[in-house]
Amino acid sequence: MRKLVLILALSALVPAAARAQNGGLVSPFSIGAGSRAISLGRAYSTLADDASAPYWNPAALKNVQQMQFMAMYLPSLTGGDYLGADYMYAGFVYPTLSAGAFGIGYTRVGSTFDRYDEQHRPEGEGNYNESQLLVSYAAERHVGWFFGTLAGGASFKISRQIIDPFSSNAPGVDVGLLYTPDSFRALKIGINVQDLAGGSYKLDTEEDTIDRTIMAGAGYTYGFENGSALRLMIQYDKPERADTRFHVGAEYAFSKMVSLRAGFDDGTPTFGLGVGYRNYGLDYAFQSKDEVGSSQAFTFNARFGSTLDERRAEIEAQRALDDQALIRRTFEARVAEVRKRAKQMEAAGDWSGALGQWQIVLEYLPDDAEAARSSAAAREQVLAAQAAQVRDVENQAVVRTRFAAGLDRFNENDLLAARTEWQAILAIDPQHEGARDYLAQTQKKIDERLAVHVVRANQLERDNRLTEAIAEWNNVQQYNPEDAQAAAAVKRLRGRIESVSQDYQVAQRKLRIVTLYNDALQMYNAGKYSDAMKNLSELLSLQPDHADAKKLQALAKRKTTPLTEAEKARIRELYLAGMQQFSQDQYAQAIAEWEKILAIDPTNSSVQRSIDEARERLRRVQERR
Repeated sequence: MRKLVLILALSALVPAAARAQNGGLVSPFSIGAGSRAISLGRAYSTLADDASAPYWNPAALKNVQQMQFMAMYLPSLTGGDYLGADYMYAGFVYPTLSAGAFGIGYTRVGSTFDRYDEQHRPEGEGNYNESQLLVSYAAERHVGWFFGTLAGGASFKISRQIIDPFSSNAPGVDVGLLYTPDSFRALKIGINVQDLAGGSYKLDTEEDTIDRTIMAGAGYTYGFENGSALRLMIQYDKPERADTRFHVGAEYAFSKMVSLRAGFDDGTPTFGLGVGYRNYGLDYAFQSKDEVGSSQAFTFNARFGSTLDERRAEIEAQRALDDQALIRRTFEARVAEVRKRAKQMEAAGDWSGALGQWQIVLEYLPDDAEAARSSAAAREQVLAAQAAQVRDVENQAVVRTRFAAGLDRFNENDLLAARTEWQAILAIDPQHEGARDYLAQTQKKIDERLAVHVVRANQLERDNRLTEAIAEWNNVQQYNPEDAQAAAAVKRLRGRIESVSQDYQVAQRKLRIVTLYNDALQMYNAGKYSDAMKNLSELLSLQPDHADAKKLQALAKRKTTPLTEAEKARIRELYLAGMQQFSQDQYAQAIAEWEKILAIDPTNSSVQRSIDEARERLRRVQERR
């Protein structure tokens, strides 16, 4: 009989909010966690972004961007059945970049009651309290077929009930989901099933099962440019054996310093205020219900360490530093390798090869004193050696001048001008070995270019892009004006253009484009860059998408306009980025970076050589596959 009296005392003690009107048992912790949530009408299962998330929705742990601690106190409820009970919550959340988010929460409600024996004689005060410990975890993934990001979480909890002299423990599990659509990131939709696997209290012979509660809601955030934000939220609760409840809330935060809040908690108005400074904040909530009287909740919040965005930025900054260090090491190793090869060629008396290597060093490091000095010395050795081969003493000066010009044009990748110089030398001295050797090297490069133009011209003709195909054949003719295949192709294509175009003006326009490009090409090869640019400007006004005209215009412009400091800096940045990809055997990506340099400076022969080398390595890799 004594035990029965104590158990009956519980029914007078447990807060009314903990018991459903239709007799079902609802958790006494349904008051919630955090003053902010209470002031928002307890519609907090989607936008919970603080240390109360373990209670409202474990999946909402992914909303938390920084380590947070929370402590809430709701003092001495005295209305209705609340017999002076105190309610408190404490929580902590630790988000990580890649391992999900972790949280812990602890809730306690407690009071005292008068104890009586079987004869209703007082025996002093007894203690009543219930507590709940939650350990939570959440992770999220982007789900393409779901068109958004889905976070999932769970809270594993132990609930404990004490009514002097009895006590009981009940394990339980909460499971939650939170969805953010890709097309509308300001919206979040969530659901939390509290006590999905609910436990049971057993005090003496009585057993009470904690009922399951489903909380489903949505939240919307609108951010203003000044840092303020408006948040709207709605939530629907369905306890297992109690009436459903409806919650709505709204919050306006002024630049993260002051927040005004209001809501309706199942028809009861709620209000609240939040103030914050740096990483600390205080929240206040007020609500009043007829059956329990008014209540006020106070919460202290603290944030620690860096936010996830700050941590990502730190990692990216460190990765950028590491990448720069790798690029620098790769760059220095490449230059050192070329420098070593140049010195080896010097030692072997291969002054022509040494000159080429020192030129490469200077392209990497234009201010390198050793490379400039050694390049000049190697150039003099080459010129002296070649001049000595001339049998006619009177022509030695002429040969030396032309050979020097040929070397410069060859190193600048101006192959037509270089070929002209070698041919001029051979006209003076047909047995000149140096000129014959360089002419062979130059012609080999020209043949490689011709092959590319021929392939492109045939493909363009198959695609019925006739004027562009003519432009490619014009490129072939600039290297070899007597090329019969190119002449026949141009004639054939002109005929097709005339026959296809019924409109005379259209035909004339297309032919004008072909003529302008051909003339501009000849002007460029003759060194008349300004005249070439005039023709190209007219051409591009007729056909703005003419790719070859754009390329030739860039070449002519670069011949007449020196690089700016900004362009030089951009070229170096792109070259280093390409070197990073090249060092990691990412040849296609390296080529893409270096081709951006050619868009700025089409005459950059060192970059063209780097691209050629990357293409050759890429070809070998593809053949091995």
